[in-house]
Amino acid sequence: MLIIYILAYAIVLGFFLVERFVRKGKDSKNMERTGHDKGSTTFVSVAMGTAFVLLVAAPFLIYWHIATYVCIWLSIIGLVLGAGGLVIRAVAFMTLGRFFSRTLREAENHSLVTTGIYHYIRHPGYLSDFMIFIGVALALGNLILLIAVLVLFIPAYIYRIRVEEKMLIEIFGGQYTEYMKTSKRLIPFIL
Repeated sequence: MLIIYILAYAIVLGFFLVERFVRKGKDSKNMERTGHDKGSTTFVSVAMGTAFVLLVAAPFLIYWHIATYVCIWLSIIGLVLGAGGLVIRAVAFMTLGRFFSRTLREAENHSLVTTGIYHYIRHPGYLSDFMIFIGVALALGNLILLIAVLVLFIPAYIYRIRVEEKMLIEIFGGQYTEYMKTSKRLIPFIL
């Protein structure tokens, strides 16, 4: 199981590396909130921050056998899910380029990107967050971490997506509503 734990934390490290080296543009790392944001960045930041704290606490929970389970197949599924999330995140960042930002904002000369992964889903960055954190939680085999990720991420990202799509409709109007008809929010062909 030690190798699984090492790989799970390597996925977390990969998350930070993608954040550091793949984000492009001055606005991509800017945390200044605009009127479009409506508290969604704070909501997502609290959910993600709590998940990171639990990731640090997970080895202690595992050591003390608090809410842990050992299922090699779930751990392997978690690693595959998390690694897939890293790939989707990197592809989403590269496809969106300078328009990928941490807060909801209209960029200078903003244009709607509907190519690549965005042809199929509108929010691959959020999908990647789910995949990475749920995958790592499954791989580590801790129910507290898994339940916390689900309980925190689901409402945070539902709110974020609603606020973001409202902003994009304000910016792009009919162009975005037409795009909504031909793409899914998070899971291609399904959701």
